[in-house]
Amino acid sequence: MIISNLRTRTKVIATVFAGLIILYTIASFVGTTCSFRIPRLPLQESLSEIGLQYEEVNFQSRADRINLAGWFLKSRGEQVIIVVNGGFQNRVDDNVDTVGLARDLVSRGYDLLLFDQRGRGNSEGKGRALSYFDNDIGGAVDYLLDKSYEPSHIAILGFCSGAFSTLLYATHGEIGAIIVDGCFATIEGMVVRQAAERKIPGFLVESFIPGLKVAAGVMYGFRTVEPIHEVNKIHCPVFFIHEEKDDLVTWKETKQLYAAAQNPVKEIWQVPGALHSQAYRDYPDIFVDRIDNFLTKLQVNVTP
Repeated sequence: MIISNLRTRTKVIATVFAGLIILYTIASFVGTTCSFRIPRLPLQESLSEIGLQYEEVNFQSRADRINLAGWFLKSRGEQVIIVVNGGFQNRVDDNVDTVGLARDLVSRGYDLLLFDQRGRGNSEGKGRALSYFDNDIGGAVDYLLDKSYEPSHIAILGFCSGAFSTLLYATHGEIGAIIVDGCFATIEGMVVRQAAERKIPGFLVESFIPGLKVAAGVMYGFRTVEPIHEVNKIHCPVFFIHEEKDDLVTWKETKQLYAAAQNPVKEIWQVPGALHSQAYRDYPDIFVDRIDNFLTKLQVNVTP
């Protein structure tokens, strides 16, 4: 009788355990699908609405040749800035106010390339979070190289996950400088804080991190690469921007990235009172001044 009861309990425990593993696996794959999905948002605004002249451009991503769409704005013709949006935003990002930013940077003499990453706005392809940045940003850089810009005269300005993409691209891309606004140090930290915004307990999210990593690798071939471990590979000048009231990226993380960077030329700025990626919205003149001053120090701006 004792042996029979023990076997019954063992079977029950094994069944429950197997069920939990199945549920964990299913939840990990569903969570990964939701996390990597990029909904396509249509463009809601045009630069012509604020009186800016621009050229509708199309170019192909590097390697896999996906057709990408954007706006090219001409100013003085020597120094150019590529803007890389975060999340599922397209080139018109109201959180950042990329339209106003484009106007102000062009007025300072910078040429500008605003473009939609794949699966966003008017670009072809299927978007996926934290993916294809080498190909998409690389395609934007190649487009500008074809327009005879020197690599040292190309700067990239990235926001949120666009900052993540910009930073990782710069570990091997030949460019003049990068400005990263709201770049997280680790993907795990970003995921936990995004979940906290949705009232999901941190311990629950952390328990699923291993499953999410496995699912991402199986489903998308995704390999986790953390900015904090890669930033020391960047050779071009880098400017780190952090908003004081950012609930997705901490000031500690930004300082860690700054400390880990081995660049001889680097700057860091915490923007008082601003929310995630909204430094320009709150302090447009100061924001543009800081970027202009940073690039001027590198002697790559076009101001006579």
